[in-house]
Amino acid sequence: MREITNFIKDKKIDLKRLKKFGFKLKDNSYYYYHTSLLKNQFKMSVKISLDNSIFTEIIDTETNEPYVLHLLEMKRSGYSEKVYKAYSEILAKIQKECFEDEIFKANYTKEIITYVKNKYEDKLEFLWEKSPKNAVVRRKSSNKWYAVILTVSKRKLNLDSDEIIEVINLHNRVEEIEKLIDNKKYFPAYHMNKKHWCTICLDGTVELKEIYKKIDISYELAKWYLNKILISTYYYYIIRIWKNRRDF
Repeated sequence: MREITNFIKDKKIDLKRLKKFGFKLKDNSYYYYHTSLLKNQFKMSVKISLDNSIFTEIIDTETNEPYVLHLLEMKRSGYSEKVYKAYSEILAKIQKECFEDEIFKANYTKEIITYVKNKYEDKLEFLWEKSPKNAVVRRKSSNKWYAVILTVSKRKLNLDSDEIIEVINLHNRVEEIEKLIDNKKYFPAYHMNKKHWCTICLDGTVELKEIYKKIDISYELAKWYLNKILISTYYYYIIRIWKNRRDF
């Protein structure tokens, strides 16, 4: 069997969905699946190890020998191209039905994603094609962001390291931002308004409970933006009514 590389980059196996798809656990060390291609002319096997390594094999049912021409990109044509297309469709289906996105790797980030999903029923939005490892979370009622998760170098925060880490930007009141910034636990917001936002490294520097409280504050401030719109609209119509009566 041949290993497939980059097949599950930034993906995580869902074992329940894997079993539902038809994979069987073998020797408590890997999951195995097989199917037929092109009207039983070939047998395709897929092996997924518990360390997320993935291997595939195609057997020609007529000769009972491994078929590899579909893997030779420069030589694919005609029949081998048909085999490759059928093979790729099976892999794409497995990827879609048995894996979920795992763009962010840090445990803190995963916990935060679960927190906002469970408490506010909000999910990450990936808005930038050129920055696929950056995402926002917005409050549905106001459509305003209240959290931004980014993947950056520590040097971007003026730390003496090129280590790539995950951080979160959160909104807070101006006076609180001024108190929080210490360039150790709380940093001036990366790529955002530093007067209203701050950055926290998701590496254990700040405890999760403390981050959750800051997320809740940021969420409430996103509501405040909506309230400002409603108040402005309310006064706009009050003034119009008052003027109309006056003119009358």
